[in-house]
Amino acid sequence: MADLIEVIHGIIQETNDAQKPADIAYGTVIAISPLAIQVQSTMQTIPAAGLILTSGVVAKTAQVQGGQGGTVSINEGLAAGDKVIMIRVSKGNRYIVLSKVQEVGT
Repeated sequence: MADLIEVIHGIIQETNDAQKPADIAYGTVIAISPLAIQVQSTMQTIPAAGLILTSGVVAKTAQVQGGQGGTVSINEGLAAGDKVIMIRVSKGNRYIVLSKVQEVGT
C-alpha cells in the first residue's frame, strides 16, 4: 500500500511540475558570440539556441537625418557581464530574455 501511495504522490508531483508554464529567472551574460547566459539559481549555462531575445536586449542603431548625418545607437544590446531577467518556458528548455537589470546601489 505504501508503494502505491508513493507512486501516486510521484505522479501528482510530475503533473504539477508539468503545469508550471513559466518562471522568472536571473542570469549573467558570459559570452556574446555565440551568446551564452548563466542562470544564477542553477549556474547552468544556456546557449544561444535556448534563448529568445526581446527587442529590449537587441542592439539597434538609426540613421541621423540632416546635419552631418551618421548613425546613433538606440540600444547597445547585451555585453558580457550584463545581468538579465528572463522567463523560463518550455519546461526549462528555453528562456525569453526580457531586459537588462541593475542591482540596487550599483
